[in-house]
Amino acid sequence: ADFAQMESQTLAQEESDQEAFQEDMKECKIEQARRTSESKEKAAEEKRTVEKQRSMEASRKSVAGELEATEQYMKDLAPACFDGSSTYDERKVARDQEIEALKEAQELLRNQTKAGMTPPTEGPSFLQRRR
Repeated sequence: ADFAQMESQTLAQEESDQEAFQEDMKECKIEQARRTSESKEKAAEEKRTVEKQRSMEASRKSVAGELEATEQYMKDLAPACFDGSSTYDERKVARDQEIEALKEAQELLRNQTKAGMTPPTEGPSFLQRRR
């Protein structure tokens, strides 16, 4: 009787162990699939991150080049703008004098045209027609 009882306990234990083994294997396959999926997602994320980093580095180089060009342009303009050879008032007076001289020339040309005189020309005129 002890042998039969021990045999039935052993069979029950083996069946229980087999079920536990099957459950463990099922859980391991699920875990393996989850980790494989997670690994693929992380690899794709790493690829996107590396690509984004490359893009940003290229953009940074471009912006750094623009900054350098802008700074050089500012350096080149500084002497003329800040340490210029003439002040605003001097340039304004010169501009006003030039405008006044142009008005006088225009008036002289009008007066010559009214008096029937043609403006003096030496050589071919800019507006002269070719024959």
